[in-house]
Parts: sequence; C-alpha cells; structure tokens
Amino acid sequence: MRPLIAFALGLAACSAPAEVRGPAPPPPPPVGRVAPSATEPAPVRVPPPATDVAVRFLKGQTHVHTNRSYDARTPPEQVVKFYRERSYDFLVVTDHNRVTAPPSPDGMLVFAGVELTQNSTVCEPKASPGYRCLFHLSGLFVDPARDVHRGEKFPLPFRPGRLEAYRAQLALARELAGTAVLNHPLFHFAADGRLVKALADDGVRHVELWNASLDQQHPASRESAERRAEALWDEVLTLGARVFGVATDDAHHFADAAERARVGKFAYVGDRAWIMLRADKTPAAIRAAFEAGDFYSSTGVTLSAIEHRAGALALTAVADPGQSYTIRFVGKGGRELARVVGTSARHALEPGGGYLRAVVEDSRGHKAWTQPLWE
Repeated sequence: MRPLIAFALGLAACSAPAEVRGPAPPPPPPVGRVAPSATEPAPVRVPPPATDVAVRFLKGQTHVHTNRSYDARTPPEQVVKFYRERSYDFLVVTDHNRVTAPPSPDGMLVFAGVELTQNSTVCEPKASPGYRCLFHLSGLFVDPARDVHRGEKFPLPFRPGRLEAYRAQLALARELAGTAVLNHPLFHFAADGRLVKALADDGVRHVELWNASLDQQHPASRESAERRAEALWDEVLTLGARVFGVATDDAHHFADAAERARVGKFAYVGDRAWIMLRADKTPAAIRAAFEAGDFYSSTGVTLSAIEHRAGALALTAVADPGQSYTIRFVGKGGRELARVVGTSARHALEPGGGYLRAVVEDSRGHKAWTQPLWE
C-alpha cells in the first residue's frame, strides 16, 4: 500500500502591485459564487474506503510579504510572530525582488524566499483593456549566501514577452538555488494554459492554484473564482503538464489591516490559505516533500488520510461538528467523474484517463484539493 500525495487549497490574501509602469486601472469587481449547474452529476453516497491511512501534515505558508516589499508595512519579526501564533510549522517569506531571511523562532521553521516581480503596462501578447502585464514568480527555499545583492532589491531586467519575462525570473530563482512557483496566473490574466504548459516544460512544477484575493479580482462570470482557478489547472493538466497546485495567503497587511479597512481600502490578511505537507519537521525534509508534491492545500478543510492504492485515489476528511461534506473526483478536461456526500471516498483512475484529482468542500464553502494522481 503506497500513501498518495495529499494536497489542499486555501484562500490566500494578496495585494495588487503598487509599482507599475503606467496609471492604475480601477479594480475589477469581485466574483461571487454560483449554484451548481443542472447538468452536474447528482450526489451519491458510497461506503468509505476499506482502509484509512492516518498521516500527520505540517501546516505551511509559502507566499507572504513584510515591510521589505514596496506594498507592505509589517516588519519581518511581526509577520513571523503572526504565523507562529496560528500554529504554522513553517513559513517562506517572499518579498518583492529581494531576499528576506528572518530567523526561525522556537517551534517554527522560517525559510528565505523571493517573489520575482515584473509590473508593466507593456507586454506581448498585450494585456486586455483595463489590465496590466503583471508577471510574478517566486523562488522558495533560496540560499541567501547566493544573493549577490545581500538582501537589497534586485535590478530585475525588463522583458516584454510574457514567456521571456517568466523565463528570466525562473533563471534567477535557480541562481539562488530556489524552487520556482508560478504565482497567481489568473491575476490580470498573466498566463493562460499554454503559457503555463510552456513553463512546465522549462521545469516549473508548482503553480498557485488559489491566491484568495487576487484570483477573485476579475469580472463576474457564471463560474466562481475557485472554479476558474480549477479550470486553468485542468487545462494545463490536460495538455500533459505535471504540475502541483499551491494555495497561499500572499498576505501584506497585519496590524495595519484595520486602518486600511477604516479608510475604505482592502486588506490582504493572513491565515486564509495554506498547504499541509507530509514530512519530518526539518528543512531538508520540508523542501523535499514540497518538490515531490507530497502536500495538500486548504482553505479550512483538513484531510486525515489519503492514499494511492491499486490505481485509485482514496481520502478521508476530518469532520467538524455541524458541517456536511462533498467530495468531487475530477479527471481529464476538468470532467467531474463522481460526487460523494460524506467525509470518505475512493475512486479509480481509468485507463487512458490521464489524471485524477479530488476536491473536498464543507457546507461553509471551505475546500481542500488533492494533487493529481497520474497514469
């Protein structure tokens, strides 16, 4: 019996970039939820999997900003304290175009990272009217000793082509010995499925499936923001890319959140989206598990067990009092293969199916996403 990678996605808080070349367009309206389509399969009840495999996951945040970013005001030590007080096991600090490496407090590991950021009004292909060219890629677990700028801001070269801009960022993340994550591809429609596939061919294995604040800042449509995020992931997976989905806070505001709300500004706060990673609590084990995709992302749903056995995906969610749960199994082309009411379910990957993933949602709208099971 082989345990399967678990992976769940959560809401993330993130701010719109402030340093751009050109005037800021008005923020797009938020996106709301919609009821399921009448064509969706009817819920069915099935027995739980024959065997549940108990696992322990580490709670981690891989996208957060301090006052070393141009659009945040909270010192690194206060950001670390915020996450430590909320029982995070590890944190990666990702300031814009500079490496930040705070010390680790007792009980939590803190890693150096960087969000490589190109903000412009000019790019090819051109941005849609009212939008910009905002290309962001993070390097996680970077080595501060390789930072020739010693924590100061990078002079990131400007690249007008979308793919070329991301490739330049990817090269810099590798120079810093970091693990690359493509950030919020839906924000300002930075990257479509084919562009993400091209980056996957270049070695990018992690994509932000959910960035709670930025992914919602698009014109309203029939689908919810979460479903659009999933649709992009399914497009990339269907094209043949093997990429893991990541959920993040992208938090910028902490003690200053209330003041921003008072003056009518949106606050991008923390502890709304995270990953749960299966590893020993050591730097090497955490990085290895992240790179292997041995994690799930969550906005509030916790998985207690997940396994890959006999070509099938089986999982169990922790039931919160008063909550009901629905588990959806999704395959090639984003097609819903089964829907189960309950906290445990199992589904087989059919021959030629390409991949199989699962989404667990509770009655509050909190979700968890597993990593795909591939053929």
